[in-house]
Amino acid sequence: MKRLSLALALLSLCLEAREAFAASFDVSTEYRMRALSYKNLNLNTAVPNSQSFISQRARLGFTLKDIDLGNFQGEQQSMDVAIRLHAIGVAGSTTPFQAPILRAAEHYPNTSLSPFIENAYLKVRSLAGSPWEATFGLQSFTLGSGLLLDDDGTGLTGVSAKGPLPWLNLRGQAFAFQARNSQADPNDLDLFGLSLEIPAEGTWRVNQLIERDRAQQTLPLANCPGACLVSRATRWFSSLHYSFNYGPMVLEAEAAVEKGAATPTGIAPLSNHVTFNGNAQVLRAKWKQPLWSDKQGIVRLLAARGSGDDGSTPTTDEAFFPSVGHRYDGLERSGWGEFFGATPYDAFGGQSTTTANGLQRGVSGIVTAGVGITPPAYYGIVLDIDYYLYQADRNNLGPARNLGSEYNVRLRYDLLDRFSLKASAALFTAGVASDPSKSSARRYLLEASGRF
Repeated sequence: MKRLSLALALLSLCLEAREAFAASFDVSTEYRMRALSYKNLNLNTAVPNSQSFISQRARLGFTLKDIDLGNFQGEQQSMDVAIRLHAIGVAGSTTPFQAPILRAAEHYPNTSLSPFIENAYLKVRSLAGSPWEATFGLQSFTLGSGLLLDDDGTGLTGVSAKGPLPWLNLRGQAFAFQARNSQADPNDLDLFGLSLEIPAEGTWRVNQLIERDRAQQTLPLANCPGACLVSRATRWFSSLHYSFNYGPMVLEAEAAVEKGAATPTGIAPLSNHVTFNGNAQVLRAKWKQPLWSDKQGIVRLLAARGSGDDGSTPTTDEAFFPSVGHRYDGLERSGWGEFFGATPYDAFGGQSTTTANGLQRGVSGIVTAGVGITPPAYYGIVLDIDYYLYQADRNNLGPARNLGSEYNVRLRYDLLDRFSLKASAALFTAGVASDPSKSSARRYLLEASGRF
């Protein structure tokens, strides 16, 4: 009741402010319910781990737009004020927050379907006559494709600004945020960076990200017999992102490198510092293709790779691993493959849930190849079929690098991008590097979602 009273008071205040400053008032809502069933999450039939639950996600946002801030040297200044609440949780009698699902749950401030604040910011346009737009506060943010940085529904607190540059139609962006690595280590990660957008045949973006991590952490160094604990880690990420959209074809590619250093604090045969030296590449393409009876479908391809740690360099970590890259969607992973959920640097669970990348110890870096097809819709019902093959970039404990393969089959029915029904099945077969017995795992989903 207190939360409802607060929301009603906020609504009343916004309506009064609208009248006072001739601004517009927007309300956005979103709700999603998923029935999920996971089989053999451990990728080990000797230690079964199957979980079924109903997850929920709800959002409610209020935005007061175009608040008049007056005129400065002929430029009209304006401001937006926005607040968005976000809630995720689980219904039912099961206890889903076990490994590896626990890792996704720890990304969010609250997972009991009680609202937390995802956005609370001020957005100012043409401040002091500048053509730039600046945002102050807790805001949603994605850098490039999300390979290096994505808040994944929690928001990032800080400031960002974007706008045109005075040369060659270039556009720039700069940001500074304070993030949290987990519920156990709040406010220990500083993020700084900038981006330069270059218009050409398609769009080129040069991205730079600096992470300054003050939390103590364990690095997955191959030749570290004890706990490879480090602190005060600083990582520099640089990437070149390209996107192209022409007629029936969409292409997106990004290449990134990681540099930096950290200070060892654990008992391990390390020097006075540890260096980072990783890289990653992602290429995605899709195009409309006539399939039969002059009806068009969609064909898509994926190739991605993240570098793994080289065991012959005990004081250098070659595993590409940004701290806040895109990997979560509520209580589930968001990656390539609905079960494995791979990124170039981590994946979903398995037996080694204590490792940072979710893979077996000594295994790091993920190479993914995928192909998919979407035939023409049948009475509005769309069928998606995808196949993914996963391989480790490095395995310092043996020659096996096959992580597994996965088939995804999904049916979806959408109405005006506002209401959607989905049903999917993900069939994963483990490779030798994930499970020597090559066990299988499953994920089944039923989903209903709507937004306005």
